[in-house]
Amino acid sequence: MLIRSLIASSLVFFAPFFAPQVADAQQKKNQIIPATNADVATYRMMSAVTFCEARAREIDFDKSVAIALAGQHNAFYTKHGGKAVGVDKKITERQFFNSAGFSLVAAALNFCPKSVPEKQKQEFEKAAASLKPSKK
Repeated sequence: MLIRSLIASSLVFFAPFFAPQVADAQQKKNQIIPATNADVATYRMMSAVTFCEARAREIDFDKSVAIALAGQHNAFYTKHGGKAVGVDKKITERQFFNSAGFSLVAAALNFCPKSVPEKQKQEFEKAAASLKPSKK
């Protein structure tokens, strides 16, 4: 038990020396940089995985969406201040949740389609169809 405690404490003490970029990131926490497309894609993937896991644990759909979007929201607004590359203004939380929720359901339909109830699937398909340009 004592040896395990010593090993754990030495890992905590020496971690900044082995992972200086992590220690450096803590020092620059106030530096807000717009989210890149890669950042947004990463956050969306993390949300989709979180959603699928929540649904696999039999958490209801709405709660699973809220849980999945919480991490994405926190990263986007804490690290990036609600700004994205190529967008002039800060993205409002309402815009964020509308877009992120839509993207989350799209990803869930690809990764864990059985986790999306039929009603939500139909609502998504209807909304997606309305976004497609009309053929003339």
